[in-house]
Amino acid sequence: MPRLRATSLVTAALLITIVAGVGVLPALAQLGTVRLGLLTSMTGPAAATGEDQRRAATLAVDEINATGGVMVREANARLKLELVIGDDQTSREGAVSAVTRLLVADKVALVFGGLGSAFGMAALPQIREHGVPYIPTPSTPLFTRNQDMGPDPTKSMVFHYQATGLMYGAGIVDFLVREIKPLMSADRPLRVAWLYQDSPFGAEYVRGYNDRVKEVGAGIETVALERFKVGETDYRTQLTKIKALTPHVLVPMGFRGETVAAIQQAVLDVGIDPKKTHIGPTCACADDPLYYKDLGRIGQYTTILSLYSTHAIPKGATFAKWASYRKSYQEKFGQLPGLLGVSAYDAVHVAAKAIERAGSVDKRKVIEALGKLEMDQMVLPVHGGKIRFDPKYREVPFVLFVQEMFWDEKVKELRPVIVWPGDLAEAKYKQP
Repeated sequence: MPRLRATSLVTAALLITIVAGVGVLPALAQLGTVRLGLLTSMTGPAAATGEDQRRAATLAVDEINATGGVMVREANARLKLELVIGDDQTSREGAVSAVTRLLVADKVALVFGGLGSAFGMAALPQIREHGVPYIPTPSTPLFTRNQDMGPDPTKSMVFHYQATGLMYGAGIVDFLVREIKPLMSADRPLRVAWLYQDSPFGAEYVRGYNDRVKEVGAGIETVALERFKVGETDYRTQLTKIKALTPHVLVPMGFRGETVAAIQQAVLDVGIDPKKTHIGPTCACADDPLYYKDLGRIGQYTTILSLYSTHAIPKGATFAKWASYRKSYQEKFGQLPGLLGVSAYDAVHVAAKAIERAGSVDKRKVIEALGKLEMDQMVLPVHGGKIRFDPKYREVPFVLFVQEMFWDEKVKELRPVIVWPGDLAEAKYKQP
């Protein structure tokens, strides 16, 4: 009898161990897959760009699964990745609903992606409540630079994979001072007007710009900071005010469709002369195949600040993967990728590497692995060639560059030429 009792105790202990071990792994991992949740816009004004993210993420998942998936030590197996889409409907309310479904119903191991900063920020309370690792790809630095999300090791489940608005805003100033000012206002301050989206996305671009203006001194005079609401389509009232101020530069800052409409209305409806007012640099989020097509000939000589180009490839080993990525994407989907799609593609590979390093899909272990991650850059260019999230704000230092647009009569679309910085430039900026 004592021996049977001992055997029963051992059996019970083993059962407890097994159950505890199962509790570490989400139920889906037991079935042989790891679910990754892509939070993006599949409907609403940003749906076309959301589709780019879905395609690019699908490409990354397929690539990883073709090699057998991700080795997870705790499962003692290679597990395939499964992509689950959460449609934020290009709205804050949609983002809350979508991320809740991803976390509660779909039980994803990690959330990534996103287009609008405001939508990604709306998802943060749910991310925080569930303690799930999150790799957002919109630009606002408030994903990690806020009181609720850090810098605090107990709150650092968010790892920002996009150049921030602060980085972009500073880059805009550097380009304007070094390339535009000598041509348009060499002996006086450069007069700059902004038309920007009234959201965390637009506000942080302006903050980065203002911070850098203070650093460079008296070279720039900001004459207008006009705002518009997300999804607004008529900007002629704001543009008329801007025209009356005779700026040297107009910076239109919005999503792709908003940027196209703003530039077209500025030139065609309000009469802002691109020969007298430089238009740009526009947002990197506009660097999408449809931008080159939809903006049309009116976009000649405008500029865009980006970290990926739909058509151009900067020189150097930093950009060596661009051609093969484009080829794979185009062969699979029949069209070229845009910037935000590339962000989602990279984020899948970052997530897979972190899970592999953690040897687990346990949320806390994956978060810890992301914090210690060091891996070769994927497609987006990173200073030093290694993806690392800095320990304070969990951001990555990306390489930025400016392209100038020119009309290509053969393809009947705009095509870019890299004009800044000098070590990446194909040509000098051309003043119309």
